Amino acid sequence: MQENLMTLYDYDKAHVRNVLKRERDFKVPAKGGPLRIKSTELVEWLIEEQSKDEIRKLVTMMKAIRKRNASVRTLIETIAIGLIK
Repeated sequence: MQENLMTLYDYDKAHVRNVLKRERDFKVPAKGGPLRIKSTELVEWLIEEQSKDEIRKLVTMMKAIRKRNASVRTLIETIAIGLIK
């Protein structure tokens, strides 16, 4: 019988997806005017563009922010701006 084990990277990706699926669309400033990006699209883009270590750091930051009952929205918007440029 084969067990389904999640790697830390799989856990991190699932965590980012679960946290951000509750967010509404993101408005990200760009040269041609603000872009509206769906949270599901942004999550997949983040996972695709970031390394395993960067995703791990993102999860750590998200947990710290959520521990203080704050929104991770600003962090994600800042990362999205960096991805666009």
